[in-house]
Amino acid sequence: MKDTVFQQLLKPLTKSLIHECSRRFNSDYDCKTFKTSDHLQIMIFSHLCEIKSLRSLEVAINGKKIGRCHKVSRSTLSDANQRRPAHAFFWILKQLMLLLPRKRCKEIKEVVRLLDSSPIQLKGYGYDEWAKQHATRHIQGLKLHVEYDLALESPVKMALSHPNCNDITLAQRWLIRPETIYVFDKGYYDFNWWWSIHQKGAWFVTRLKKNVAISIIEQREGNSKTILEDSLFRFKNKTPRGGKINLYQENLRRVSIQREGKKPLVLVTNRHDLSAETIGQLYKARWEIELFFKWIKQNLKIKKFLGKSTNAVKIQLATALIAYLLVQIFKNITQDKRALYLVLVWVRHNLDVKKHQYKAHAPPKYLFSTSGVPL
Repeated sequence: MKDTVFQQLLKPLTKSLIHECSRRFNSDYDCKTFKTSDHLQIMIFSHLCEIKSLRSLEVAINGKKIGRCHKVSRSTLSDANQRRPAHAFFWILKQLMLLLPRKRCKEIKEVVRLLDSSPIQLKGYGYDEWAKQHATRHIQGLKLHVEYDLALESPVKMALSHPNCNDITLAQRWLIRPETIYVFDKGYYDFNWWWSIHQKGAWFVTRLKKNVAISIIEQREGNSKTILEDSLFRFKNKTPRGGKINLYQENLRRVSIQREGKKPLVLVTNRHDLSAETIGQLYKARWEIELFFKWIKQNLKIKKFLGKSTNAVKIQLATALIAYLLVQIFKNITQDKRALYLVLVWVRHNLDVKKHQYKAHAPPKYLFSTSGVPL
């Protein structure tokens, strides 16, 4: 018997994975019928079908044949979003991201990771009770932090924080992988963190602030008209402020790039062998993570929430990213060359179809072991 498109989409969420999740977080405690797997499937369904309320979800899920054997009420869904620990869904999200391989960009033959964050605004009745205490002048709600793999076109790390948490504070907790280029903006401005990247055999590309004190060591020659400067420098101050010691005392590279109608873009990197044009292209590629944030906000449900508690919001964010990864994996398995949003549109309208237009292909080796359990 052939699986439906929805069942094929859920295959990376194996029984052993869900069982381990419920064991670790006791997420099925006092739940006789509505288990973690049921909850996860329904939340993924709500994202794929753009469901806007629990009442609509109740009608939609009970009218679809997607493998469920009993009906679900909106009160059950509401209770589950309130009580089941959101950490369980973030753990599942992490396991899916761990399945993704390291992939080098074709142009420079390197692994490129983009770092950034995006606010999730939560204001009004039900949100103000818990979101106001950590709000900033511009953001009330949560902040989504992502490490995005440029070649895979997918997030490989994700975390939530309060809006008053600095981007650099969270980035300092993440593992730095050797032989990886990290691209980020001024929100990650910390010389000692840059030094830790350098020490671990990785590279970075970011912007250099105007007021930093530097000593130019060497001017490098360039052939491009858009490259205004390509030089080597060192930081002047070993104790820049408040007695803090600047550990970065080796040569860095400054690249100034002309922009039409704007001030020059001044970049800093510890990568010396790539051309200045390539360094500029790497920083320009940071726009891809902005497009990712825009994509999930437009195509998945993280603007209007099915619950207003902290736990319910976090569950919806975690399951939105799980849905994104599942569609991305489905696209790879079926070898579909179309844009991801077009694959999502097709999936959205064919969830309960058993015979579909794709030619069957074996899942990539990095997804499953011989027993069908995620590696």
